[in-house]
Amino acid sequence: MSKAFEYQRYQTPQVRALVWSLLSPALSVKSAAYPACVEESWCEQIYAQIKISLEQLDKAPQPLINWLEQHRSWRLGIRFEAYWGFILELLKQNGQIQTWDAHIQVHSAQNQPANKQTRGELDFVYQDKAGQLYHLELAVKFYLLKPDEFGYERLIGPNGQDWYERKLIHLFQKQLPLSTTPEARNQLAQLEAFKNIPEDEINCRQQGLIKGMIFLPVTGVGELNKHERQCINPEALTGLWATQDNWALADPGQTGRWVILEKLNWLVPQVFSELEDRLYTFKEMDYKIKIHFHATKRSLFIARLDYNEQQQLWLEQQRIMVVDRYWPSYKKPAKNKQTGKKVPESSAESSSDSIIIEGIPVNA
Repeated sequence: MSKAFEYQRYQTPQVRALVWSLLSPALSVKSAAYPACVEESWCEQIYAQIKISLEQLDKAPQPLINWLEQHRSWRLGIRFEAYWGFILELLKQNGQIQTWDAHIQVHSAQNQPANKQTRGELDFVYQDKAGQLYHLELAVKFYLLKPDEFGYERLIGPNGQDWYERKLIHLFQKQLPLSTTPEARNQLAQLEAFKNIPEDEINCRQQGLIKGMIFLPVTGVGELNKHERQCINPEALTGLWATQDNWALADPGQTGRWVILEKLNWLVPQVFSELEDRLYTFKEMDYKIKIHFHATKRSLFIARLDYNEQQQLWLEQQRIMVVDRYWPSYKKPAKNKQTGKKVPESSAESSSDSIIIEGIPVNA
């Protein structure tokens, strides 16, 4: 079975999500600008080291379920980090690493402890079998290509307030260098996991990893430019994004079965053994979408499944991010009260007494 479909080996949704978190292609790619970006082979090596444990968990998943219960949150990034914490714990149990710790607060050096200020947080620090320390920063992100935006702000998060290249810069140029500071070394030396390492010998190698998906317009208009292709893995997972008005372009034959992905299921490749009530026909999903956007401006993540006769399973084929028709601003175009015509955006910002702007910005 190819790596792209390795998750199909597993029946338990939590194990499938863990495998996705480990084996799905990264968004970020190693380059001269981002040399700390880990390569695909590193994730594949980890998978080989814990594969037997994952197969056992698939039959008896309670340890993983209990672990996730200890890290409960509706924030996708926290759930993603929880899966990676469990991966590191499996590596430790299998003797592949010595120890690890997570969410390590780094404080500014102050004379008085009460005046300490947090400079940032290290996602994970682990020590390999040879004794080398590694600082691992992680992110899981979903970005939509908006062709008519400018520069690197063309790759926008569903909430309209997150941009891919800004995340790259923050993770690789701000978060990772934090572990090289004297304050971070001092903090690591005080942790139980690394107490046997003298502070002057603490030297972390840096690793950065961003997973997720890129969504292209369902209209087919617009593609990644040269700069974007240089900082995005060519093997990265892609989907389509559409508005509530044109999402039907994703299923012109209206033959698919559709499922709505709740936030924490964004990490779970969808597999069904039989038709269920939550697998909707095109017409049913069209109605669900209309009802959804009548009530809220929040994006809606859906996936199309087809039946695989050989495996006798309904397998995910495509993912669609459906957004409000005015995304990413979530504002109706401003209109001149007298003429009723749309006002250019620049004019709308400067003329407050001749236009009406409606809309509520929300986070997806």
